[in-house]
Amino acid sequence: MLSGGASLAHVAKRVGMWALSLTLLLCFYALGKLSAAVFEPSVLPLTALDRAVPFLPWTVWLYGTITWVSLFAWLTIPTRADGARLMTSILIASATCALVFVVFPTSFPRELYPLTQLDSASQRELARLRAADSPSNCLPSLHVALAWGIALTWASALKHRRVAWLAAIAWAVTISVTTLTTKQHFFVDVPSGMIVGVFAWWAAAKLFPGSTSTPAWVRSEGLTLTWDTHKKAAAKLRLAAQGYQWSLDEVDWPTGPLPPLDPLLVRLISELIYIEEIAGMNFAILAKASTSDDLRALYGYFADEERRHANGLRRVLALHGASVRPPGLGNSLVLDEFDALDHESDADVLLIATANPVFETMLDAGTVPFLRTHPALRSPWFDDFVKRITRDESAHLAVNWMVVREAGQRYRGLAGLSLLLNPSIYRGMVAVPFMSLDVYSLAHAMGYRFETLMPAFGKLWRLHKRYAELRGFPLWSVFRVFTAAGAIATIVSARLARAGLIFVRFWTAVTSVTDLFARLVFGRRLLSKRGLE
Repeated sequence: MLSGGASLAHVAKRVGMWALSLTLLLCFYALGKLSAAVFEPSVLPLTALDRAVPFLPWTVWLYGTITWVSLFAWLTIPTRADGARLMTSILIASATCALVFVVFPTSFPRELYPLTQLDSASQRELARLRAADSPSNCLPSLHVALAWGIALTWASALKHRRVAWLAAIAWAVTISVTTLTTKQHFFVDVPSGMIVGVFAWWAAAKLFPGSTSTPAWVRSEGLTLTWDTHKKAAAKLRLAAQGYQWSLDEVDWPTGPLPPLDPLLVRLISELIYIEEIAGMNFAILAKASTSDDLRALYGYFADEERRHANGLRRVLALHGASVRPPGLGNSLVLDEFDALDHESDADVLLIATANPVFETMLDAGTVPFLRTHPALRSPWFDDFVKRITRDESAHLAVNWMVVREAGQRYRGLAGLSLLLNPSIYRGMVAVPFMSLDVYSLAHAMGYRFETLMPAFGKLWRLHKRYAELRGFPLWSVFRVFTAAGAIATIVSARLARAGLIFVRFWTAVTSVTDLFARLVFGRRLLSKRGLE
């Protein structure tokens, strides 16, 4: 349950999930409407039960509570696993009803129950409902299905509270009755909708049976390399990594203080520090998931290296008399996501293993070379520091592509679709655009050219030609879509920049607003929780 001291970020995430669930169910409902637009819906005969139920327009206010009760459910479910069950229940109910709507569209004869007193608030509200929602898509009642799915899932989450069970069931019954008293549905739509809702609740409980939000079928006993060539390569890389481990003291740092940096450059370096820290935390999860000694050791080295990169960038700021700024919205969203990642889940582990090399490729091709050429940083000592970073990341890419290639073979086609049910993918889709905006708007304001990203995007897009195992790997397809979107955005941005149509001050101002929003929502608590203060 949410307590009085719940953070604004906690509430915002739950409201966001509620909004996402509404958006997805509306998409499914619209799909059913398309069928009704193409095929003539069947008008079922009114039964004696249908005629016996009175027309009570005032019950539209109870009928409409599903929106706000679903929000209350999202705000009060105790755990992420309960949230996964709630979202899954809503999606299964919506998809099942949409499938029936497509196959067998039906319509209700609303003309038999006209609204005659539009000066009444209740009748005006019902008139607005009728105007917004055509009378098609009746059987089964999606309204009833959602009510029962939400009620049972929410009550299950609060299973030690009898009052919650009674309230949830009473509300679902109320919604069921009001679909009839508002003359939105036939009587048969109610039990059929209830069956769908109960099924959605049961299926969601089966898909997420425990206290984790990771589906049972994508949990594993550990990460390892099985190909003989990869095992040999990992052993060789482990020895190499042991040999080239380095410390920050080996860099010939200048004696400070150095001239102050442009505030935009301080913001950019700060964002890169958090990106390096995120990579380190990712590698720590992969190390924890590994059962192979070589793989565990390599990922342990990589985690240390990423933290070393971050600390080196902190030292750069300190030499110039600057301190690290709080993270922007993109990095804040990603840092917050670590609460949901599970090292025992193939879905999470493979998402991390696939995402890391994608973003390291972008980082190498983008901001790191740009920092080397920036007048305020151009120097032999900084060049030495960046070369060490680049050398480390080449090993990171090699190991991760080994893991991803083997995953691509193991999770080909339909077998890999289960990985796409990972909610962290979709939360990441929200975070990445803000992360990109934080980094590249700041870099562009200091002279960065978007065209330098194109070779990296091209390399990623063609990677399946080099590694055939990626062709049928659904998770990689997600990143190819991301790569295509990034390439299109880069081309458009580059052309707009050449035409003088990108207003740099506007975009840096946008990042200032999103930075402020991140500080208000997440505050210092997030950095403290991640040990980054």
